[in-house]
Amino acid sequence: MEENTVSHAIHHPVPAQWARSFFLALLPVLAVFLGGATSKWAEGIIVAFFGAFLVFQPPRRSLGWKINATFLAFALCALVSFLPQTWFFTPDWRTALTNDFGIALPTIVTPQPWVTAGCFASLAAGLCWLYRVSAQELELRVARFQLQLFASGIVAIAALSILLYLTHHSIPSWNNPRNFGPFLNRNQTADLFGVTSVLILASAQDDIRHGRKRWILWAIALIIVIAAICLNFSRAGVVILVAASAIWIATVALRLDAPTRAGAACRISLAVSFLLLLVSALLIAGGETVARFHLEKFAGTDISSDFRWSIFRDTWQLIRSSPWVGLGLGNFESIFAIFRDASHGNTRSFHPESDWLWVWSELGWVAVPLIVLGAVLLIRRVAPLQVGTNQRFRLAALIGALMFALHGLVDVSGHRVGTAYSAMFLLGLSLHRPTQLQMSKTISWVFRILGLALLVIGLSWTIAWRSKAMLPGAVGVGNAKQLAVVASRGYNFGEAINLTTRALNWAPLDWELYYLRATAEVGQRDPAQKALDDFRRARFLEPNSESVPLQEGFVWLRVRPDLALVAWREALRRAGPERKDVFRTIMFTAKLRDPAARQIIRQLAFSEHDLALVYFAQLNAEEFRPAFSKFFDTDPDLVAMKPEEKRELFQLWDSRGDINALIAAVNKHPDWLQFTWRTVAKYRGTSGDFRGACELMEKFDSNVAFPPEETGQSIEQLHERVYRDTNNFSAAYTLYRQQMSRGLIDDALATIRHFTVNRKPPAYFHLLEAQAWAAKKNWERSWNAWQAFEKAKAPNH
Repeated sequence: MEENTVSHAIHHPVPAQWARSFFLALLPVLAVFLGGATSKWAEGIIVAFFGAFLVFQPPRRSLGWKINATFLAFALCALVSFLPQTWFFTPDWRTALTNDFGIALPTIVTPQPWVTAGCFASLAAGLCWLYRVSAQELELRVARFQLQLFASGIVAIAALSILLYLTHHSIPSWNNPRNFGPFLNRNQTADLFGVTSVLILASAQDDIRHGRKRWILWAIALIIVIAAICLNFSRAGVVILVAASAIWIATVALRLDAPTRAGAACRISLAVSFLLLLVSALLIAGGETVARFHLEKFAGTDISSDFRWSIFRDTWQLIRSSPWVGLGLGNFESIFAIFRDASHGNTRSFHPESDWLWVWSELGWVAVPLIVLGAVLLIRRVAPLQVGTNQRFRLAALIGALMFALHGLVDVSGHRVGTAYSAMFLLGLSLHRPTQLQMSKTISWVFRILGLALLVIGLSWTIAWRSKAMLPGAVGVGNAKQLAVVASRGYNFGEAINLTTRALNWAPLDWELYYLRATAEVGQRDPAQKALDDFRRARFLEPNSESVPLQEGFVWLRVRPDLALVAWREALRRAGPERKDVFRTIMFTAKLRDPAARQIIRQLAFSEHDLALVYFAQLNAEEFRPAFSKFFDTDPDLVAMKPEEKRELFQLWDSRGDINALIAAVNKHPDWLQFTWRTVAKYRGTSGDFRGACELMEKFDSNVAFPPEETGQSIEQLHERVYRDTNNFSAAYTLYRQQMSRGLIDDALATIRHFTVNRKPPAYFHLLEAQAWAAKKNWERSWNAWQAFEKAKAPNH
C-alpha cells in the first residue's frame, strides 16, 4: 500500500492507489476546468472534494519537523493579523478611514476579519494540498502515471480552448475577454500550458527510449499546447515553454543520458536541433504572440516605463506604510486603491502584479523567507536524480514548479487555485521516492480534522453562492450586492439598506457596498447627509475611477442638483484625457430637456472651454445663440482658449450662431481671422465687398503647391501646344505664368479660362483665374473664381 515504506520491489500497486492517483492528478485539472476556480463557488467545490478526500485518505507520513514547522509558521503569519492593532503602529490610511470618514474598523490588525478568515481557509487548503501530494509513498510507475494523467488533462483543456475559440463558443465558467482559455487573465492560462509542456517532453522521451509508439500522441499533445500558447497571445507562455524545455533538454543531455563523451555530443546535437525546431515553430505559428516581444526594439526598451513597474512602486509604498505583519489576507485590493500614484488610472487594480509582493503586503515580510525556506526543504528531497528513480519525470516536474515560482515575480498565478494547485502538484511529485518518511498517527488525525473543516467550508461557499445566502465573508458580500441591486430596482430601499449594512460588517472597505447603500438612502429620501457620507466613503475607497462620481451625480440629479454638480465635477477631474467622453455621457444621459440638468450641464460647460465645445456641438441654432451669448460674455476675448479650440468654436459659430455678431467680434480682434477667414470672406462677398473678400482669400488660401514650369519653349510654342492638346495642363500653366510675367493679363486670362469654362482642370486653375481677374481689378469675377476654387478642391478636404 501507499503508506508502507517500500523500495523498487513492489510492482503491483493495489487498486486503491490507482484511485487515489486519479483523484490527485485530476483535481487541479478540475479546478482549471471550473474557470481556474477563481470564483468562490468553484473554489468551494474543489475545497469540498479535497476535504472529503482528506477525511478518508489523509497523509499517514510526516514530512519531518523542519517542514512541518515551516508550514505551521507560514500559517501563523496569516493568523497574526488577528492580533490587536495596538500591538503595532497604526498606518495613516487606517486613521483617515476611522477619523475622517467614520468607518468603524475592528481593533485587530486586519480591517476585514471575515474576509481574512475566508482567505485563510483557502490558504490552509493549499498548504494541505501541497503536504498531501508531497507525502505520498508511490511506486515509480504510479508517480509517472500521475504526472502523465495530469499532463493529459491539461492537454485536453488546451484542445478544448482551441476548439471553443475557433467555433466562437464558450463555457459559462470560463470568463475570458478574448474567449480563449479558462482564466480571466491570459498570463495564467499561458503559465499553466507552459509548465505542462516540459512534462509532455519527458513523457515523449520516455516512450521513445522504450520503443513505444505512444510518443506520437505526446508529439501531437505538444503541438496542441504550442498552438494554445500562440492563440492565447501571451508572451509569458512562450518564455516558459522555451526556457523550461531548454533547461530540461540540456540537463538530460549533459547529465542524465550521457555516459560517454560521444554519446553526450550526439545527445547535445539532438537537443539543440529540437530547440531550434521548437523556436522555429513558434516564430512561424506565433503570429501576434511573438510579435508582442517587439524584438527589433529590444535594444531601446525602457522596462521602467512598463505599467507593471508603476504598480510595483505603489505596492512598495503600501508595504512601507503598513505594519510589518502585513495588512491581513484579502485586504490588498481595498487598500491599494488609496496608494495608487505612479500607477494612477481609471481601472481598478485587484492585485500587485506579483505573487511575492502580494504575499509580502498581506502576510508581512516574514512570510517571504518562510516560502523560500519551505521550497528549499522540499527541493532538497528531490535529490538524487539518479537512474531508475523517474529522474527525467521528476526533473520535468521540478522545472515546471520553479518556472511557476519565477513567473510569480511578475504575475499572480500563485493566487489562483487552478494554477497554484497544479504547481504544487508538480513540486510534490518531483520528490525522490521511496521517501523514507516516518509514519505518524498525529499527522493522520490532524489532516482528517482539517479535511472535515475544509469539507464544511467548501460546501458552505458553494451552497451559499447557489442559494444567495448571507454567509459571513466574501460570498455573503457578493450575494448582498446582488440582492441589494434587485431590491433597489424594486423600490424596496429599506431592504437594500439592511443588506448592505449587514455586509459592511464583514467588508467595511468595500466601496460598492457604500455606493449601493447611498443610492438606496437617496431613494428612500433619508437625510441627505447619510447618503453624502456613504458616497464620500465610496469615492475615497475608489479614488481613481470616474464612474463612481459620475453615477453618483445621476442619483443626486432629481433630489439635490447641487450635489450632482459637485459629483460630476469630480468625475470630470478623474477622467483626465477622457473628460469630453464623460461629459457627453452626462449630457446624453441626463437629457438637455430636463431644466435642472440643463442648468448643471451649462455650468460645467462654461467652466471649461473644451467642454463648452462639446456642449455647443449638441445644440441646434435656436438653442445655440442664447447659450453662446452667455458664454461669450464671460470671456469676450477668448483668452483661455487654445488655437485649435478657437478654430472649432468659430466653425460652430458660423454654422449656428449670429453671423453679424461674429463679424463684429472679428473686426474687434483681427487676429481671429486666421480661424474664420472663410466665413468673413463669404460675408464680405455676400455684402458686395468683393475686393475685401478676394484679399482675404489671397492672404489665407493661396498657399497652393503648383507644378514646375516647363523650360526652353517660347510663348508661341506653348500656345500651339495648349490649343492643340485637349488637356495639356502643364503647358497651359507655363504659358499662363509667362504671359502674366510680361503683363499680358488678358492673354493669360484667356489661356486659363480655356480650361476653367467648360472643362475640369486641376483646382489651382481656378485660383489662377481669380488672381488674373484681380490683376484686372474685376473683383466680382475674381470672387466668383475663388468660390469655384473652393468648390473644386472640396473633395480633397
